This record gives sequence, C-alpha cells and structure tokens, in this order.
Amino acid sequence: MPALPKPLVENAGLAFSGERPWPAAQLNDVQAEKLAAAVNRCGRPNSDVLRRRLAVVDGTPAENWQLDFPTHFTDQEAALYEQPFGRLAGAWRNPQAQPELRRALARLSRYLAMPADAERPDWVWVEDERLPDASLVVVAREDDFMHGLLSSAPFAAWHAAHRATLPPDRVVESFPFPWPPSTSLNALTSAQEESRHAVARAIRAGNVDALNEAVARAYGWPAGEGGAEALERLTSLHSQRMA
Repeated sequence: MPALPKPLVENAGLAFSGERPWPAAQLNDVQAEKLAAAVNRCGRPNSDVLRRRLAVVDGTPAENWQLDFPTHFTDQEAALYEQPFGRLAGAWRNPQAQPELRRALARLSRYLAMPADAERPDWVWVEDERLPDASLVVVAREDDFMHGLLSSAPFAAWHAAHRATLPPDRVVESFPFPWPPSTSLNALTSAQEESRHAVARAIRAGNVDALNEAVARAYGWPAGEGGAEALERLTSLHSQRMA
C-alpha cells in the first residue's frame, strides 16, 4: 500500500475541522430570541455572547444558536451577561473551542466549507459570523482563486484518492497547489497572475470546462487530462514539495 501523503508545510493554517458541539451552550431560535431581548444591568446586550452555528445533518444544512463568550473575558466580564452566565452555571468557557480555527476565521469576511463526509468536493461560502460545526471541513480563505482550485478536477481526483484514509482537513493540507497558498500577490509572475484571474473568473461564472482548463494552465499541464493523469502529476508534485 502506498504511503499516505503528509501535510505540506506550505499549507499550514489553511484547513480545519469545525468545532464539536457544546450541548450546554446550544439554543433554539426561541431561546436565543429571549436572551437577546433580556436586559443586563450593565447595559451590555446579550447579542455579544450569542453566535450562529452551522452544521450538516443528514446531508442538509442546519443552524442553531450557541452561547459563545469571547475567550479573553475574565469571570467578572462574563458574569455581566446575567442570563447567559446563569444558564451555564458560571462554567462559561467553551471546552470545544478551537483557538487556531477561530483566529484564522477572524481575519476573514467569509470562508469555504463543505460536509466532512462529502463523497465529492462541494464547497460553499459561509459568512464569517457563523461558527462551523465538526460536521464541516473549513478552508480559511476568502478568495475565488482558492474556491476554483478546490472545485477543480485535480482536487476532485486528490479527494477521491485519499478521502477514505485521511481526515478531510488533512486531504486539503496535503494537496499540492500550483504554488504555495501563502505566496503574496506581488510575488506572483505575470503568468501566475493571469492564471489566478482566469480561475477566479471561471468559478464565479460556474463554467466547469473553463475552470479545469485554467487550473491546468496554472499547473503548467496539458488541458483535458483525466483523473488518473492528474492524480499521478499531483502525487509527483507532492513528493517534490516534501523534499
């Protein structure tokens, strides 16, 4: 059996699994509405500690509310939100919070997500204020170029080859992109910049053929190669990047 591909250092901080549920803090719409309307003696609104949570249940997107106190709060600050604090009996710190995920998403206006158990890549944009559940895999980028790469035939081939043996975030972390995701725009060559724009235009237009052709150009590959050829090229590129 071939060795499983390892994460690439250049992809660090890119992909995450969402946060596991914290049942004590979850609210339905009615409960959240009542808390939002409640008044605190300090004058602060309870909306400060209420957050939408996005999950996938039986293949269908589902949202609820969660009490979500900022991690930098002290006990005294948390207690100012009287009913939310009391609902959690003072145990207001989220034991399931993922600081790295939250820091990565805090810098964005939107992020990419798809069901963690998806058989085929199906990425959608999610607004930054929604907290992703563990039923989702998340990519902390907000650019159409990344959306196009992850929606292309090369990534689909990589995903199909490794989804059964790797966690979904590891599938993304091990994927060799045409150039490292952290490459600054002013460091791109003119050809890379042209490819970047072509990929972004194609994904925004929903043109699959144009997208795959633009992604092939970004890699410097012939257009129209099938999944087996793309997977072979990606595997070779992964080995080069690891070296």
